[in-house]
Amino acid sequence: MKNYMILVALIGLFVSCGPSDKQEQKLVNLVAEWKTASEEIVSLSEKVGDQMYVFEANKEEGNNSEMISINIDGKESNCEAAYAAMKEQIDDYIEVWRENSLKVDELTNNMSMGNWSAEDDKNLKALDLEVKKSDVSVEKWNLELEELQSKCEIDMNTSSS
Repeated sequence: MKNYMILVALIGLFVSCGPSDKQEQKLVNLVAEWKTASEEIVSLSEKVGDQMYVFEANKEEGNNSEMISINIDGKESNCEAAYAAMKEQIDDYIEVWRENSLKVDELTNNMSMGNWSAEDDKNLKALDLEVKKSDVSVEKWNLELEELQSKCEIDMNTSSS
C-alpha cells in the first residue's frame, strides 16, 4: 500500500509538471498568431525597403523629394529623415521580435517534453500580449508608411530600372 501511495504521488507530481490542455491550446494559438504576425512584420519591412529604394532612385534622378518638408508626429522633418527613422524603428522591433521568437520556440520545446513550469506559464501570457501588441504596431506603421509615401510623392507603380 505504501508503494502504491508513492507511485500515485509521483504520477501526480509528473502530471502537475506537464502542461494542461488549456495551456496546450493557448500555446497552439500563440504559435499560429506568432507566425501570422511574423509574416506581417516581414511584409512591413519589405514595404519600407521598397519605398526607400524608389525614394533613393528618385533622388539619384534629380527628384528633390528628399527636400519635401513634412510633419511627422508634430515635428518638422523631410522624407529622407522620416524613412530612415521608420526603418530604424522597425529594425529595432524586428530584433526584439527575433528574441521573443526564441522564447516561443523554448515554450514549444518545453511543452513537447512535458516540462512545463510556472515560469513557462508566465512567459506564455507575456508572449500572447506581445503578439497582440504587434498587430497594433504593424497596423500603425502601415498607416504611417502610406502617409509617408503620399507626402513624399513616392509612386510605387513605376520603376526606375
